[in-house]
Amino acid sequence: MKNTKKPSLFTAIALSVGTMLGSGWLYASYYASQATGASSIFSWVIGAFVVLLMAFLLSELAVKYPTNGLFTRLVTISHNQHFGFVTGLSNWMLGLIIVPSEAMATTQYISSIYEPITPYVFSNGELTFVGVLVVAVFMLLYTLINYWGIKSLSKINNSLTSLKIIIPIATSVIIMIAAFHSSNFGGENVKFMPDGVSGIFNAIVTCGIFYSFFGFQMAASFSAELDNPRKNIPIALVSSVLIVLFIYLLLQISFIGGVPEKMLENGWGGLNFESPLAQLTGILGLNALALVLYADALISPSGTGIIYLGASTRILNEMSKAKQMPGYFARVTEGVNVSRTSLIFSFICSLILIFFFRNWQMIASLTTTFILVSCIALPIAYAKIKANKADPLPLSYLPFSRTIAFLVYMFLTYLLMIAGVLNLVVALVLHIVFFLIYAYIDSKGDFSRITKAFASSWVIFAYLVSELVFGYIYENISSYNLFTLVFVVISAVLYVLLINQKSYTNIKN
Repeated sequence: MKNTKKPSLFTAIALSVGTMLGSGWLYASYYASQATGASSIFSWVIGAFVVLLMAFLLSELAVKYPTNGLFTRLVTISHNQHFGFVTGLSNWMLGLIIVPSEAMATTQYISSIYEPITPYVFSNGELTFVGVLVVAVFMLLYTLINYWGIKSLSKINNSLTSLKIIIPIATSVIIMIAAFHSSNFGGENVKFMPDGVSGIFNAIVTCGIFYSFFGFQMAASFSAELDNPRKNIPIALVSSVLIVLFIYLLLQISFIGGVPEKMLENGWGGLNFESPLAQLTGILGLNALALVLYADALISPSGTGIIYLGASTRILNEMSKAKQMPGYFARVTEGVNVSRTSLIFSFICSLILIFFFRNWQMIASLTTTFILVSCIALPIAYAKIKANKADPLPLSYLPFSRTIAFLVYMFLTYLLMIAGVLNLVVALVLHIVFFLIYAYIDSKGDFSRITKAFASSWVIFAYLVSELVFGYIYENISSYNLFTLVFVVISAVLYVLLINQKSYTNIKN
């Protein structure tokens, strides 16, 4: 007898919350404090506000299109498969990068518990062969859990998520009780806003804040497998952002207040932690809590890695259905409702990354850039679909939603521009190379069809080039008045072009 029971609202919330509470909560509050001091609180609030707006926009689309890998398929649905391939590729590659980065975060944290073993895992700032094997074992574990489908994934993730919520909250409260120095929020030795307003926005990109929130969309990636997606997906998307914002604010406030005043004699930039929260609790004499944090370093990143591998599998599966990847990735194993071929291929691709990027910093450096490129798809697709009066969205959660979509696009475009020239170069090159390979295979070498594929997606490449140019100028000028005006105007023009990108193929989605 076929079992029709599907995972519940709690599972939907747990998927998003569990993804957002990965390695980010172990590191982000430290890096944000180091970069912009107590004003990092504003960075979290601003980042969460934008993500919350994105959650509302995505909710409207998820109700109309309850399909797995929705975030990846947005532009394929709204425009065409060639344009959709570019943003979908960014989403898939993002997942592949995050999986080993979470395994590396766990490996790095637990290897520092006992210093004599650290050199056998890390040497000269990179994973040793033993370290690579440890990371590979964690990734294999993620694969085995996903191998048995959403039910196995949800049972394990639900349990992990409960711990991932309890431990950060308890940690924050205990640190605030043990030590809370109000002068750390602005006093003689430290400024409240050391780098001004620009520092607040830069921290969103460079300190893992936007990275930490990106998992909000995960519930939508599994929407076809969840119970009552029309009701549960919007609730899950919005509530997960609010839950995680509360937790991250607690962590940020407790970290700022908990650092001993003597350690801030050279300002926040003088801090130097390897395992920030665990080391801080050790300094405060909370040794039992430090041990709990080392244990959680195994739980939190692993939970996120498990979910992202599952999401990457479904992204590849859905791209295959849209004829953007080979057809054998579209086959789903009966009984578990997952493409095991896609799962194994995603695992292998993630595993290969370890051999080229042998430390957490290197492999995570591109993460935010790919996150932002993939997120650009949301306001573009939303504006295009919303404008179709013949096939309207069934629900509307925000007034002036098309204006909000434009503002979200502009904010994301700004964040992408300041993500770093090297990251933008790598992202642009990878997207071009993979697109050429895809177009050649899809067209079977027919030059006219390759030309049509590019003509159906050229604006996104123009957008990425403009981001690179503006990013380079931004890093090499001192006056920003004229620059800001030109940036806003050209970005707005590109927004219109992206929405109205024409399709020169007969395949819509």
